[in-house]
Amino acid sequence: MLRVHVGVCGIGMGHAARSSTLIRAMERLGWRVSVSSYGDGLDYLRNVGLSPLPSPEVGYGVLPEGKVSIKLTIFRNTLLPIRVAEQTLTEMSYMEDADVVVSDTRGSTVLAAKLLGKPVITILNQFNVRVSYPRYRRLVELAEGLAQTVSWMWAKSDQILIADFPPPLTISSRNISIPKGLTEKIRFIGPIIEDTGGSPAPEKQEDGRPLVFIPLSGPRYERRVLAERMLRVLPALSERFRVVMTLGGLEMDVPGLPDGVRVLRWVDDQMRLFQAADVVVCRSGQTTLAKALVNGKPVAMIPIPAHAEQEGNALSVQENGAGIMVREEEVGESLPKAVEKLVDDESYRRAALRYREAFLRLDPVSEVLKAVAEAAGKSLSLEKPRTEVEGGR
Repeated sequence: MLRVHVGVCGIGMGHAARSSTLIRAMERLGWRVSVSSYGDGLDYLRNVGLSPLPSPEVGYGVLPEGKVSIKLTIFRNTLLPIRVAEQTLTEMSYMEDADVVVSDTRGSTVLAAKLLGKPVITILNQFNVRVSYPRYRRLVELAEGLAQTVSWMWAKSDQILIADFPPPLTISSRNISIPKGLTEKIRFIGPIIEDTGGSPAPEKQEDGRPLVFIPLSGPRYERRVLAERMLRVLPALSERFRVVMTLGGLEMDVPGLPDGVRVLRWVDDQMRLFQAADVVVCRSGQTTLAKALVNGKPVAMIPIPAHAEQEGNALSVQENGAGIMVREEEVGESLPKAVEKLVDDESYRRAALRYREAFLRLDPVSEVLKAVAEAAGKSLSLEKPRTEVEGGR
């Protein structure tokens, strides 16, 4: 029996979402899997029925309005070396019996594996960590310098698998600058999304209006800030569209909703709603965007303010014609117009279908499973499963 330890970045829910897909696939093969995370990632893994082990938490600073703050980030991470040491020691205790280690964007997991002499595969959708804060250039240089420590740890991996579309459709193209010395160990495998075995959700059949799906994601505080803004804009959207919004597990008081609008705390089979939607409104985290685009859905993207990775993702998709970026502070005025444009202009859907067609040529889950088996000195033969996305949804 192959024993695998998976260390998952706990900032937001995207890393945990794709890691849960991999863990389920490993378990179906009879492998014994342990998983660790923290923060939102820990909550997500528990919500989907896994038993994650807790790790010391790291994160970035956020202002009350939901904007990333470089000053608070530096303040919160003053003791970062100590926290990384705590994470590394914790990870070492969790992976003692593992044959292979998989890190989803966790530098401490890579470091722990190398200290124990274990093979480690890292899954990323960025390599160079960027900071978006033009007012304080010296602080930005300091923050980016600290971030390069994480990149150095990732570089120690035996293999690095980029969970994104190959160029020119790479969602995180602005956040991936691969050093020349690492090109042999890095490859693009495609976005990792959960299985899509069910049929689309029935919401659209209830009414002839186009369906807008709003899956709130990202770190808890920023998610709540956006949820409060979105609750105020739902009446304007409901004039023409049916709307389903999911809160990603948030407990909130939801006021009376217009006809045709549903707000759900949590859904177990989120992909059914991605399949049923005509347009997706979301943060621009790479995993959430990938879920929309592999289903051929155009996106209205609301990046976390001053979050360089999300802003870069949104610009990449917008430049490829599959979506429109909306600044968070302009949501009330600009979002309804953006959604109408995405529905009325067929070019956005055609551009989104390019991502779907590219995805059908990829098999990212099998690529990871084969890499893990090879790292353990075993061979693995897998057939690509037929999914609802492949079936033409």
